[in-house]
Amino acid sequence: MKTIGMIGGVSTEATLIYYKTINALVRQRLGGYHSADMRIHSVNFHEYNGAHETRDWPFIRAGFDRAAKGLAGAGADFLVLACNTLHTVADAIQGATDLPFLHIVDACGAKLQKDGRKQPGLLGTAFTMAQPYFVDRLTETTGMTPILPDAETQKELSRIIFDELTHGVVTDTSIAYYERAIQALKDEGCDSIILGCTELGMLITNKNSPLPPYDTALIHCEAIVDYALGKG
Repeated sequence: MKTIGMIGGVSTEATLIYYKTINALVRQRLGGYHSADMRIHSVNFHEYNGAHETRDWPFIRAGFDRAAKGLAGAGADFLVLACNTLHTVADAIQGATDLPFLHIVDACGAKLQKDGRKQPGLLGTAFTMAQPYFVDRLTETTGMTPILPDAETQKELSRIIFDELTHGVVTDTSIAYYERAIQALKDEGCDSIILGCTELGMLITNKNSPLPPYDTALIHCEAIVDYALGKG
């Protein structure tokens, strides 16, 4: 089993999802009391969220550089980031060491292609929906360009993520809002919905989504375990 090096803490809720899912998958595949061999560098979400709001990319890049090098020094065989939005500076992690880096968009794209999807919608933070790191990479690797909600909807979707989900808060009102946003994208012709934020599985599941959901956190975890067990 390869040793996973994970940068987490952005947010702590997302990191918890990754930790539990990865270990559950390892146990499921290997049986017994097996769990993942993992090193985690959990950053202070308050500092990184503030730096993201002010677009202080040098601070974030420097922090990810230190984290990646620390994980490599601690024996990690490959690196991952348990956060969608900050994949915008994934190159800072990739460039810090010679270790492989498993990109969340690549994992999601491969799953969409495997399932024969043609026109996904994309939900996430306003930054993820507005910036090219997710949309452009998905288009380049799969030929698919996701459809986005309108600007007003994007703003509210993002508020729910930062004000509620990153604090572990899930409300029926917010679930209903996301359901309506997904239905609107379905009406525009989407055949699937990308949950492009690592906390969105707290709100949207196969049971309540108007479209087949592609939870990037869970898909990423599958890819991480595949690689750790030599199947990726």
